[in-house]
Amino acid sequence: MARFSKRHLLTTFLMGAGVGAGFALLYAPKSGSQTRRDLRRFSQKAADQFDDFQEDVRNQVSEGYDQVLGVLDNVKEYVEDGKNRLQKLMRSA
Repeated sequence: MARFSKRHLLTTFLMGAGVGAGFALLYAPKSGSQTRRDLRRFSQKAADQFDDFQEDVRNQVSEGYDQVLGVLDNVKEYVEDGKNRLQKLMRSA
C-alpha cells in the first residue's frame, strides 16, 4: 500500500478544491450579484422565521407557566381545605 505524505495530500486537496471552484464558477446558474441578492433574501427570510419560532416558543412557555401556577393555586386550596377539615375534626374529638 502506498503512503502519501501530508504535503502530497494537501496539494491534491487544494488542486481538487481549485478545480471544483472553477467548475462552480463556469456552471453557476446566476451572476454573482444575483446570487448575493438571493442569499440576502434567504437569510432575511430565515431570520424572520426564527424570530417567529422564538416568539411561539416564548408564548407556549408563558402559557405553560400560567397553567402550572393555576394548578399550584388549586393544590394550595385543596391542601388548605384539607387542613381546615382536619383541624375541625381534631377540635370536635
